[in-house]
Amino acid sequence: MPDNLATPETALRPAADWQRLQRVVLLGTRQSPDELPAVPGFTLPADAPDHREKQALLTAGVLSTIRKAGYQPAVATASATAPAAPETQDALGVSGAQLLQQLLDGQYPELLPEFLVALAENQRRVPHQLLVMLLEHARTRSQLHRPAAAVLGQRGAWLAAQNPAWQTFLAASEQATEETAWETGTIGQRTLCLETLRRREPTHARELLAAVLPQEPARHQAQLLDTLQEQLSAADAPLLTHYLAAKSKEVRQTVLPLLVRLPGSPLLERLWQRAEPLMQLKRSLLSKKLLVELPATDWDKTWLLEGIEQKDSRFPGEKAALLGQLLALIPPQRWAKHWNLTPAKIIELAADTEWTELLLTAWSEAAVLHQDIAWAGALLEWLHAQPRKKAPNLPVARLAAALPPAQLTALVLPLLNATPHFSTDAPWQHLLQLVPAPWPETLTRRVVELLRRALRQPTELYRIQYAASQLLEHMARVVPAAQYNLCAEPLQPLLQDVPYLHNSLARLLNTLHFRQQLAEALHEPPAPG
Repeated sequence: MPDNLATPETALRPAADWQRLQRVVLLGTRQSPDELPAVPGFTLPADAPDHREKQALLTAGVLSTIRKAGYQPAVATASATAPAAPETQDALGVSGAQLLQQLLDGQYPELLPEFLVALAENQRRVPHQLLVMLLEHARTRSQLHRPAAAVLGQRGAWLAAQNPAWQTFLAASEQATEETAWETGTIGQRTLCLETLRRREPTHARELLAAVLPQEPARHQAQLLDTLQEQLSAADAPLLTHYLAAKSKEVRQTVLPLLVRLPGSPLLERLWQRAEPLMQLKRSLLSKKLLVELPATDWDKTWLLEGIEQKDSRFPGEKAALLGQLLALIPPQRWAKHWNLTPAKIIELAADTEWTELLLTAWSEAAVLHQDIAWAGALLEWLHAQPRKKAPNLPVARLAAALPPAQLTALVLPLLNATPHFSTDAPWQHLLQLVPAPWPETLTRRVVELLRRALRQPTELYRIQYAASQLLEHMARVVPAAQYNLCAEPLQPLLQDVPYLHNSLARLLNTLHFRQQLAEALHEPPAPG
């Protein structure tokens, strides 16, 4: 189209004019009050017969041609963006880039987070050609923001800054600043920024938090206050104590666990003064007995000042809830020192009372809160020591997470040896799937042998199908890639003999092989770009 047809006064707007023309035509050229869009050089005389109908058709033809041929937009007046800084880390090699693309295409999605973490640990970055794909893939997956931000490199960070939809990665980066995230970010971005700042400058992070909290809604207050878990110290006590009296239960329940974890916490001492008279150990020459009483007075607001709510779903009954909450907040090791007894002995005494469920549930919560390894181990050992018709409903997964992996493995192996077969009541089945990665070779070898023996009995496959498939899925995530041969040699020959479990077994072996390739790719020569 000639240049003289597009002046500042008559500049074409093909997209907007096309929408306007559609509205006129849909309503009818005679019924619509809107003016037809004017295309310079293609305007019929106003006195022509059927002027609006003919003008609408002519305009539609012209605009359609413009839309098909393309339209040269006005020259941007914004200043040029500075180029990305030079890269400081090596990119993945050719094989690594191909494997990463497979992960981003949706193959083995559970392996992507750990591979990104491994990339960062090995000082490697994502190749340039995969940056957009990674940014777009991780954009809606908050669990990938931090590991992805660590491997973007200079060009990836530059790209993320150009697109508002990708700027969450800047907030997740270790180099995040208050300017990029704290002032204008979403609550998720601000939380990430505060966590990062808390690791570097805990005092400054607390000052920022204290200044902004009064203006935040309660749900945001709770989320932001939870960041004080990073570098928690006695200096945080005044801020936490202030929000212990908040109107929102969510806020109170966020700061309470932090306050009782502070060394020398005055709150903890007040809780102990309430709890100690209710728990008495009666000693005789040959035995010991635990005597438990409920609080003599009903709940009132003085309890709330110490973080104790009127009701708690973990402990049925109002007064039982008061005692349960007290025990759940006090470090359980304090009882062991107070009575000069081991956790195992105290658990035995508690099991002989009418308050077994309450006591063991509360002490389990306390062991998790204070990360007490001795108590967590003793509770799990007691729970799995023998079959129980009505075992307390303890938070087994959280207790297991409180144990070092080696100690949890040492707890599981004897259970495996004592019941070396699949069954609905095998005490090791649930606990085994709580052992985190990476499994030691001794555990993998024992489980593979158990699986091999079970899978060689075709008549039993239907009975163990669900339990075995769950175990195989878990093993695909936690068995180290280096143990691929340890699994493949005994199990691969069975693939054709296990129709009920063929897919789960094949996925285990394929996943371990793929992870083996990922591990090797971390050390291959870098590719350009």
